[in-house]
Amino acid sequence: MHPLVDQYEKRGLESGHVAANAWLRQTSNRMKLGQTGLLLDSPEEALTQYAKVKARRTERDLFDALKRMDSPVAVDLIRKLVERTGISFPTLPDDPTKDETAAALMRTFDESWWRRQLRTWQWSDMESLCRELGLVSKRKGIYISDFSFKRCQGQKVKNRRLLEAMEAENECGQVYSLAELSDVSVSNPENRRNELMVRMRGFEETAKNSDEQWCGMFYTLTCPSKYHATHQTGEPNSKFNGSSPKEANAYLNKVWQRVRSAWHRRDYHCFGFRVVEPHHDGTPHWHLMLFFPQAVAQQATDIFQRYALQEDGDEPGADQYRFKAVSIDPAKGSATGYIAKYISKNIDGHGIEADLYGQDASSSAARIAAWASLWGIRQFQQIGGPSVTVWRELRRLESKNISKELLKQITEAADASDWETYTRLMGGAICPRKERPIRAWLVRKAEKNQYGEFVKKLKGIVFGPLELTTRLHEWTVRVAQSNSGSDSEDAETTANLNASAASMAADFRAPPQACATLEFCQ
Repeated sequence: MHPLVDQYEKRGLESGHVAANAWLRQTSNRMKLGQTGLLLDSPEEALTQYAKVKARRTERDLFDALKRMDSPVAVDLIRKLVERTGISFPTLPDDPTKDETAAALMRTFDESWWRRQLRTWQWSDMESLCRELGLVSKRKGIYISDFSFKRCQGQKVKNRRLLEAMEAENECGQVYSLAELSDVSVSNPENRRNELMVRMRGFEETAKNSDEQWCGMFYTLTCPSKYHATHQTGEPNSKFNGSSPKEANAYLNKVWQRVRSAWHRRDYHCFGFRVVEPHHDGTPHWHLMLFFPQAVAQQATDIFQRYALQEDGDEPGADQYRFKAVSIDPAKGSATGYIAKYISKNIDGHGIEADLYGQDASSSAARIAAWASLWGIRQFQQIGGPSVTVWRELRRLESKNISKELLKQITEAADASDWETYTRLMGGAICPRKERPIRAWLVRKAEKNQYGEFVKKLKGIVFGPLELTTRLHEWTVRVAQSNSGSDSEDAETTANLNASAASMAADFRAPPQACATLEFCQ
């Protein structure tokens, strides 16, 4: 049976057909993408065409407005016209400069900007509707609806083909496809998992070998029941408030901010990792492996529990499910081993046969990755410790060419994947960032981006007064040489890919004429 029909009949039996008809009308309106005239299931071609028309019309509207009114009023008019469609105008500071305002406007003249906003909006609203219809649960599409998962997988294939259609060449004549470069970076799930495990193991060894006694604590933080769309049985949750997984994750982050502030006021310090993963219905929950000084571990845990239960803490099951704390006993197992399964099942399922719900771990990992991508949720975050960016840049250096002893030792530790030694030489796990001996070196690009903004790029590391370049080559990204066959369909596909690659590879686009001529009142 179609999910809409199923829900309609259920509501008719429970609340009567008047209420069911009202729900159906409301759901029908939700299938529309604001005032755009598009639907939640409109194809990519429709989004592309709308974005193209809207970008041109917005630029034209600004031209017309500037003939009739002052610049600030014209900018405000464009803001209202953009937001009338249901899309947020690009974020500006409270007192924007001329360049910041121009960059925001230039985004609204860019069809690719419109297309990205539309796609994000369309995908998230469709998935929210699927959750409310009960299509995201362990009995239907676990973690993410089958519809959205198929869509995400299709986009993933397109992205891969685009990477394969582009190549980068440096000044030495070395040429690699962007797909090859992606495969040797942390974009590769295996590399990502291995690095996370190295860093987690290093943190555990840091705590174990420190002169100060550290205690490992494993926390699980879960949302109140009103953030969950369905019960474990797959039945709708009558308490559900309609929040998306992104909004639920914002709630968890709000709790975490309050906890961190309370710890900071008491001078409690910790380090470790946070993992975000979905419940069967797509609602996120957090796992945190943190190390505290033994003397404050219990007090820190009590504070965490108090804030975790601050909202709806008296609802049934809150004491049992909303917050869990486990003290890691080294005699029974390592902290790294405790969190390893959570890292693995949220990346590629390596070494795990089944997830919590009995599903194949590798299949579940693919659905979890799609879930995180769709909702823009950061799955892993390091808490405390030294910079992983510096760690990665040091691994590009040859330690034998370094004369500074401390820098050489830190570089050798990074090159040997020794996170414990790297952490110790970088000032320890809880050292303030400004006091660490090495920081990342960012420089401003000579050219502006397509929105007229100067952006920074990573060039190397800074050690005291010494600046060391780790990004030794200048790379030019271009469309790869096409080897299309005679088949007309393959030739057409290749041509489309090359057109997309050419657009993506452009480092600079001349600013739209409206912004080029716009005079802003200061």
